[in-house]
Amino acid sequence: MAAERKEPLARTTVIKLASVLGLEDNAFIVGGQALNLWAERYAPGRPELIAFGPFTSKDLDYFGHRQAAKKLADALNGEVHYPGPDDHTPNSAVVTATIDGIDLEIDFLSDVIGVKANALERDAVELIVPVRGNGVDELVLPVMHPLHCLQSRVANVVTLGRHDDVAMRQLAAAPIVLQAYIDEMLAEGDVKEAKLVLQRLFEFLRSNIAARKCPELPMRNPTDIFAAFQRDRRLDLRFRWFNLRSMRRTLRSRRRRRE
Repeated sequence: MAAERKEPLARTTVIKLASVLGLEDNAFIVGGQALNLWAERYAPGRPELIAFGPFTSKDLDYFGHRQAAKKLADALNGEVHYPGPDDHTPNSAVVTATIDGIDLEIDFLSDVIGVKANALERDAVELIVPVRGNGVDELVLPVMHPLHCLQSRVANVVTLGRHDDVAMRQLAAAPIVLQAYIDEMLAEGDVKEAKLVLQRLFEFLRSNIAARKCPELPMRNPTDIFAAFQRDRRLDLRFRWFNLRSMRRTLRSRRRRRE
């Protein structure tokens, strides 16, 4: 196994690794690196995101299974390792390889804390990332949905108790990224996706135990996302003045009862 690195992965290395697999392989990037890719996408139009950069991570984790891990290992001339029956690990496989002179260890996970596996697979997104070189202008990378980035970053801090600088910067960036994603969906005319994400955000904040801690965490309260779209006319009046208002009212009421 590769020794633990202290330096974050360079963007070029991440892109090189991430371009091997697609959603058709039932594999996609999760964890901090997924959030970093989203944050990098939205930072030019969201100056408040820049304060939480640089958007780098030491790790690259996938949600995926053995076949995808084998495909990545073959493409990188690396090796794939599978956990034994006595190994208590969320890993379905680990790929080791040397890229750009760097020894890497890439985990393939069968579970991401804070998010249900079926929801992860259902909602994974193909993210278009601009690149330069080899006659290619952009690549399509499979990544975890921004809502799940938020859920996993909250669980990372609340459930796992991570409070290091990287964990806290990612936590602070996550709700900004999610709001930017909803805004992008509305700009593209995908009102159905925007509404669905708002509804699922509400369900997370209403029902998830870790989410109850959000108002106490050093982050923008995710409930502010509902307020941001309350008067957005790209959403129909009924949804804004009935659904969104009801969501906000319910969350306020639940918080008052807990206090």
